[in-house]
Amino acid sequence: MNFHIVRVVPFESMHPVPIIQISEALAKKLKLPQDKSLLELQCSRNRISAPVVCIKGEDCTIRLDPSILHSLLLFEEEKNYLITFDHAKQRLLIGPVIGLLTEITLKEEGIDLKSIHEYCQELANYADEIGAIFYVFSMPDQWAAPSIEGYFYENDAWKRYTLPFPQVIHNRLHKRTNERRQMFHDFTQALQEWKIPYFNDHFLDKWTVYKQLQEAEHLQPFLPDTALYSKESLKSWLEQYSTIFIKPINGSQGKQIFKVCKVPDGFALSYSSIQQEVSSTYSTYAELYKRLSSHIKKKHYIIQQGLDLFDLDGRPVDFRYLCHRGENHRWRLTSSTARASKAGYFVSNLAQGGEMLTVSKVLRTRYERNELLHLRQHLKEIALEVADVVGMVSEGIYGELGIDLAIDQTGRPWIIEVNTKPSKNLYSTTSSPTVRPSAKAIILYCLYLIDETIKEA
Repeated sequence: MNFHIVRVVPFESMHPVPIIQISEALAKKLKLPQDKSLLELQCSRNRISAPVVCIKGEDCTIRLDPSILHSLLLFEEEKNYLITFDHAKQRLLIGPVIGLLTEITLKEEGIDLKSIHEYCQELANYADEIGAIFYVFSMPDQWAAPSIEGYFYENDAWKRYTLPFPQVIHNRLHKRTNERRQMFHDFTQALQEWKIPYFNDHFLDKWTVYKQLQEAEHLQPFLPDTALYSKESLKSWLEQYSTIFIKPINGSQGKQIFKVCKVPDGFALSYSSIQQEVSSTYSTYAELYKRLSSHIKKKHYIIQQGLDLFDLDGRPVDFRYLCHRGENHRWRLTSSTARASKAGYFVSNLAQGGEMLTVSKVLRTRYERNELLHLRQHLKEIALEVADVVGMVSEGIYGELGIDLAIDQTGRPWIIEVNTKPSKNLYSTTSSPTVRPSAKAIILYCLYLIDETIKEA
């Protein structure tokens, strides 16, 4: 279905009833029937019919009475929208309408979207540039109406409006607890009944992702040995490996990860928090387990084989590959970066003081050009394969995944982690007003999902 960027201009006519004026050039592009005297307009779940007349001399323009704009919950000011004509239903579709679901904190100076604040501005700016309607909203108390309360970005500020119900929703909730609430379950159930697509469906935990990837035979060589943490697995793994990592299955930002190394006088335990990394030594396994138990308690953790990772001056390095779905749900690589841990730390997350570098710059420290190009291509292919497997076997739709990879001292690639809500601070471009490729990819995927939904309706 072809969308066209159309200038929509409010006007008040002298007719007794509101009318639609459409330029002849646009009517030709949309292939409107020449004998059409009454036109039905739809924006998301809002519809209205009105007499239509063609006007000359303007290109890709529709003039609408303010009462029509009000009925469709469109802005009563001149604006560009993406518009198409559904020939099967003889209906003019205006929009499309994209909503991003997240936690919103109200402040005196406006709203706070936490770590995705600037990213949402980029999404809004790009949507406005191409003629789509984009806004952010939090979990609504009710959702039966054809409208929703949300925040639209204009004049460098987020402003609250009653807006058309989203035709597609990008789930960027920060907290797993919010996804477990009954309200979220009921809301997403309603979206499925209304055939409104939403992505990324829900957080995926580390153990679930590991089992998914383990089923893909071609990815098994790149998976570190992994098991659920228990007293028994800890003991057997310390007998097998000199270094292990213990990670919360629902963790993020490198927090509460434990590293255990066998040393001559027992076991060295290090763990990361948001403020610092703490290290201590225990002479016996019993002492080590007791200490770990005080931290882990009833939470679920995985235990993972320690790897001798590629490093920069002793700082472990990993690589984040950001993958997005596009047309036909095919994955493509949108961006990549390397992360070196802070000196003396074992996690590379930027939240833990890690340094962001380019992949090529890091690999150039050890590899010649041909080796570098081959390794870089290999990492890209693994990232796309991981995204394809996770996106295919996971319940729900996933349109964006952050794939964390690493290489060891021999140059062997490893799959470290998959992020369903990848950090946006990692790719921050605060010094530049440009829209990141990841933001463009999200908006374009939304348009694709809307288009597919319209075709199937």
